[in-house]
Amino acid sequence: MSSSGLSMGQGNDALVILDSSDLAAVQQAIRLIEAAGGRIVHVFPTHVLIGVIPPVAESGLLGQAGIGRIVREMVDPASVEALGPTAVAGVQAWNALFTGSETGPDTMALSQQELAADLINDALEPPDSPLTLEQGQSDVLAQVTAPTPGYYQTSDYMIGDIAVGIVLPESDGSGDPSTEDWTVEERQLVYREIVAACNWWAAREPRAHLRFFYDDHFSSPVPTRYEPINHPHNEQGLWIGDVMGKLGYSASSYFTRVRDYNNTLRQIYGTDWAFTIFVVDSSNDGDNYFSDGYFAYAYLGGPFMVMTYGNNGYGPGNMDAVAAHEMGHIFLALDQYSSAQQPCTRRSGYLSVENQNSQYGGCSSDEPSIMRGQVWPYSQGAVDPYARGQVGWADVNANGVLDPIDTNPQVILNTHTPNPTEETTLMYTGSVVDIPWDSPTRPDATINTIVRVEYRVNGGDWQLATAADGAFDSASENFTFTLSGLTEGRYDIEVRAVNSADKMSATYASDSVLVYNPSQVGPFSVLTPYQPDPTTTRQPTYTGVARNVYQGAAGMILMETAAIVKVEFQVDHSGTWMLATAVDGSFDSAEEEFTFTTPELSSGVHIIEVRATNSAGQTEMYPASDSLEVLDLAGSTYQVFLPVVVK
Repeated sequence: MSSSGLSMGQGNDALVILDSSDLAAVQQAIRLIEAAGGRIVHVFPTHVLIGVIPPVAESGLLGQAGIGRIVREMVDPASVEALGPTAVAGVQAWNALFTGSETGPDTMALSQQELAADLINDALEPPDSPLTLEQGQSDVLAQVTAPTPGYYQTSDYMIGDIAVGIVLPESDGSGDPSTEDWTVEERQLVYREIVAACNWWAAREPRAHLRFFYDDHFSSPVPTRYEPINHPHNEQGLWIGDVMGKLGYSASSYFTRVRDYNNTLRQIYGTDWAFTIFVVDSSNDGDNYFSDGYFAYAYLGGPFMVMTYGNNGYGPGNMDAVAAHEMGHIFLALDQYSSAQQPCTRRSGYLSVENQNSQYGGCSSDEPSIMRGQVWPYSQGAVDPYARGQVGWADVNANGVLDPIDTNPQVILNTHTPNPTEETTLMYTGSVVDIPWDSPTRPDATINTIVRVEYRVNGGDWQLATAADGAFDSASENFTFTLSGLTEGRYDIEVRAVNSADKMSATYASDSVLVYNPSQVGPFSVLTPYQPDPTTTRQPTYTGVARNVYQGAAGMILMETAAIVKVEFQVDHSGTWMLATAVDGSFDSAEEEFTFTTPELSSGVHIIEVRATNSAGQTEMYPASDSLEVLDLAGSTYQVFLPVVVK
């Protein structure tokens, strides 16, 4: 094992033993530990956790969510035997990997030839996956699978929570002769090596927040009528199909059986991803590989990888290095060793990154990497930038968030109806979805969840909205909030969301609603003054506009609550109201332009008044008016002069 891959917390490493056997309690314990500043990396359901916990947080965690013990030293596995074999295996992994009892790769057991040996065409294309898209091809599948990973998307990028199914087949002699039998010590070593490989990846990129949930089919190997090591690798369907059938998966395709298992693990443990590791016993086999020369291989993007116990001379003690390489393939990293013949320009991964560290051809990069195989890169913790990009570890905008989870929660706020409103309590609803990072070649998918939705009114403090289903814990959520005790005025509401990567909505959803007093709503008309004034026109034509408006603290605002249905005018306070005409032909909306022509006016000054009536039956109390002077035909106001008689 590589010491470079083991240290998680620089002295804060901790083993947690849980009293509860309930998965919900396990998740609660993880949340409490991480809220206290810790980090859980390995979960051995349902009793053992391994991670980092600040010592100052320890006393406050004990007794919470079934947290019975927190230890930082070796533990006697017998002390947890009552909790089951998975707990025992978890403690054994802790003792071996995190207490310094094993400190380095087992290079002494390998010859120089074996240390330099390549893997053998170990990255395979899954024959059943519909996911890979050509560069620039329309992402039609995203409509089905987005925003969360779909059935075939069980390992698109190495970020977040991962369920690992560990399956050891055991030949029962009912078909092939049984030449191999797993011992307890062999099974424990396999488990320890796989945990070490997972931990190695977790140590390479803290921003990936990797956490592994181990599903145990190693403590009780699964019987099969075949002896896998005595078959060529391309007959894997015989024993894999048989083993998965024993586990209760009955689809016609063995690939589908494994995918069904992976998706079940993802559902049970609540993880983002899942894959299966089959380890074939080869301890009695002379060369530790299948009959056609294969010994370790994985399918790009899953659903599984296969290793033999001895791995063609790498030896059981270096299974962690082999497993780490194959995990790279599970998460879409390509081979870089020369004999794999992978060109520099081949792209792979959710981010579609080139393979420019390949030893095949004149690539732009040449540095040690786990994807070149062998033990030395593992012992040095080496992952080149191109392999990192292929497993999703890129940060193009350097904001500290890896690209596949650097996503944007998009909020939709349902605007309040009616608006304006007389209500003083307003209930709002809306929805939010985390928009996935746009993959060039694979269906878009996010593993982020919405963690909170916030709203504010008129630029005030942000307040928490409520999840419609009781909790913000998925990539898409409905929400609600209520504004109460409102007084007359305008309210500007803004809403934003935050996801599990602590990314906030790029833009806020908003609504502006007017709360009004009905007593301050009514028709209001504006009469355009007649020009020229004075005038010689005896029958002037007027124009104007009538509106149904609110006249309150928020100012004069057009109200769609009622339509203008009539406009009338009178001359010189006569009390005889005459009908004006709607410019558009009918009075039927909250705002109407009108026109009218007065009866013939005599010379002199006249007062023209206009009033409007709305569909609520309200008639304007204070008519609009215009004062107009009418001249006689000679151009001056007509006057009668009586003769003066002088005696």
